[in-house]
Amino acid sequence: MVHRSEDLVKVLKKEMKPALGITELGAIALACSKAYRAIGGNLQNIDIVTDPGIFKNGFSCVVPGTREMGNEIAAILGVLVGVPELELEVLRNVKSEDIVKAKKLRDEGIAKVSVKRGIKEIFIDATVTTNKGVGRAVIKRRHTNIVLIEVNGEIQYDSEKEEKEREKEPILNNFKLTDFVRFVNEVPFEDIKFTLEAVKMNKELGQAGMKKTGMGTGVAMSKLIKEHKISGDIRSYAQMLTAIAVDARLGGVQKPAMSISGSGAHGIIASMPLTAVAERMEIGEEELARAIALTYLITIYIKEYSGKLSAFCGCAVAAGTGASAGIVYLLGGNEKQIEYAINNMAANITGIICDGGNFGCSLKAITGAGAAVISALFAIENVIIPKGSGIVGKTVEETMMNMGKIALPGMIQTDDVILDIMLARSK
Repeated sequence: MVHRSEDLVKVLKKEMKPALGITELGAIALACSKAYRAIGGNLQNIDIVTDPGIFKNGFSCVVPGTREMGNEIAAILGVLVGVPELELEVLRNVKSEDIVKAKKLRDEGIAKVSVKRGIKEIFIDATVTTNKGVGRAVIKRRHTNIVLIEVNGEIQYDSEKEEKEREKEPILNNFKLTDFVRFVNEVPFEDIKFTLEAVKMNKELGQAGMKKTGMGTGVAMSKLIKEHKISGDIRSYAQMLTAIAVDARLGGVQKPAMSISGSGAHGIIASMPLTAVAERMEIGEEELARAIALTYLITIYIKEYSGKLSAFCGCAVAAGTGASAGIVYLLGGNEKQIEYAINNMAANITGIICDGGNFGCSLKAITGAGAAVISALFAIENVIIPKGSGIVGKTVEETMMNMGKIALPGMIQTDDVILDIMLARSK
């Protein structure tokens, strides 16, 4: 395959995006903002249909800049103040008076969000009715991928045909781990220096959340370390840095995370544990950038099999596995030891469920970050799970493929049960 280095840089740039709050809420707000922008006028009604993953991930999360949870409030704010050009930062300009108005409209039942079962890719169909008629916007496959805009039934924009013609972009499952390692070893630093933006952005998000936000796990860990109730080693430090950023994101802090694979939590878990290790071990920016690039590529690889949204916790499982491989690289481990770390993670935490975006994601992030560090340290000591154990494959690529298969198709029924529980509670 030619132009592999250029292909992988292209993948990294495409997958890295600033995201304000939970990306699923941002995507709903974006679709509603686009639909309203198309029609204008005085708002009368909002109807949104989503895939199960979008619905459950936004169900219990705080909308950025507010203390309000849920898909409906995101949809309404998308219409009231959304700036669609900002994509996943569409709600950057929310003010207190907007929240008051949005809550009133929500209580009046102006927004309705329903689920279309059986869809295994990202899907949002937003219809906004005003005194001028009906605007509609549809998102598919990726959180910011608007494929259709209609005004009063007439198509203004349709990219479905273009999308099919564009599906010639590089697919990571055509690559192997050895390709990724060779890439991060050989690519010029300047070509991947942009990955360090994730460190800057995600640390700033965490610092903004150092007052208790979300569940407050990061702040609690900081306190417990100072009180010598838990250790202050690199594993705990990695968990703390990860947790404060995830807490801030889930708690509505109005600062973006750098997302990967359409998820801010994935982006945080794929960068903060490595940042913690680099800081404690005094490792420089270039090595950190190369390790983050490897982490991202492995995360994306696993997600290509599990799907963008799934029944297992992609943040802990996919991004955590990527982070473990990146930590091995950061600490000078070889390719075989990177493989060991991936296998160790597969055998350890693959079964963690995703019960939608909620404060508990911080606990899963702590678990994922901690497992990433210890699996990496074990790998460097050549403490490994043997090939062919459980879901661990004969090759590392087979292991990652098996991890994805556990989610899709393996946990489809689990996903349905989780959704049923949420829908029953919403009634």
